[in-house]
Amino acid sequence: MQINSTTIRLTFLGGALGTLARFGFFVTFGDLPSVIFVNIIGSALLGLFSGNKKYDTDTHNAFWKTGFAGGFTTMSGFASLIVLYAQGIGPVTFALTLVITGVGLGAYWLAFVASRAASRKGDA
Repeated sequence: MQINSTTIRLTFLGGALGTLARFGFFVTFGDLPSVIFVNIIGSALLGLFSGNKKYDTDTHNAFWKTGFAGGFTTMSGFASLIVLYAQGIGPVTFALTLVITGVGLGAYWLAFVASRAASRKGDA
């Protein structure tokens, strides 16, 4: 990605909107569900954006991938909840962490494959 004033502005705007959307999830669902939802949905969004080569431009990547998805997802929130819940429910937390991470990876992969198939279908 070429770094210039346009990509910086788009990254900032996307990040602000992604953070605002994450806050909406937090207000609606609370701590734990919102962190799980935004990370899984964010993974799917990244897969969707990455699968279609037609949208692989600097401006699109700056706004949607780096900005919006980066502001929407929260690794630090996920990590802090893991630590907090590990104190309360112990080893179960490790298993749940693996499940949530696996679901996120699966969401990315499914969205990537669907987006790639749709872009190939559109090329035909």
